[in-house]
Amino acid sequence: MTAMGDRVLKRTRCLKIGLIICLIGMWGCERPQKVSVVAQVENRYLTKEALERRIPTPFAGKISPKEKQRLVENWIEEELLYREAIRQNLDQDPELSDRIDRAVRQLLASELMARTHARDAEVPEDEILNYYEEHQTDFERNQLELRVRHLVVADRNAMTRAWNRLQKGEFFEQVAREVSIDQSAVNGGALGYFTEDMVASAFWSVCRDAKLGHRIRTRTELGYHIIEVMDRNDEGSIRDLVDVRGEIQQRILTERRREQRAKLLTELKERIEWSVDWKQLNSAK
Repeated sequence: MTAMGDRVLKRTRCLKIGLIICLIGMWGCERPQKVSVVAQVENRYLTKEALERRIPTPFAGKISPKEKQRLVENWIEEELLYREAIRQNLDQDPELSDRIDRAVRQLLASELMARTHARDAEVPEDEILNYYEEHQTDFERNQLELRVRHLVVADRNAMTRAWNRLQKGEFFEQVAREVSIDQSAVNGGALGYFTEDMVASAFWSVCRDAKLGHRIRTRTELGYHIIEVMDRNDEGSIRDLVDVRGEIQQRILTERRREQRAKLLTELKERIEWSVDWKQLNSAK
């Protein structure tokens, strides 16, 4: 290869590295005009605008000055390490060059699909409802679920005092907050829905056998309980739409994105020349 060819190859590999780093937001820019420079490494500059782009969208405007300072330090470290990698001619490593090329292609392809999906990301309520009605068996419960509230105290006397307060008409939530030693006290004793595998077997047995809406007293290794089963959903019953709405939305979007990708690839295969030499691929080395 000629000297000029060597220079062209080296420049091409450097450009590959530069492209992927630019795409993932690690680069600043050449000496900017009419913007504020916050950091510099030789002929590379990090502006306030570029720094803001490095902040993940959910945290935009929410990071502390110390966290922003760390982002700047990270940029400087990345630049220094990049320059040392170039000095050691890592950009001339054929395997690394291939990896960089694949990374660039994958990143651009992913961004293309992300932008394609973003143009059609809304799922109408009627579509969610239709999916729910047409896929009822997908949302059957495979085991009993109970919704329970309880309070726990350390001894029988404390349980009796709590029971008497409830019998006089005090609100369960208030009594639980005041006397229960369980973490659920902050929620007024509410445990929400749970299944057998989520609680101690003794506690499950008591709750399972309790009548709906009836308060019972019992003792477990945790202490003395007053328990009330608020609701039960039997095995085989259908989960409510409100509980599975997010899951349905994600299913619809996943299928839509799969179809969008397949459609786009079909169009591209018709427009762009491509081929595979299966005989060459399967031939012995």
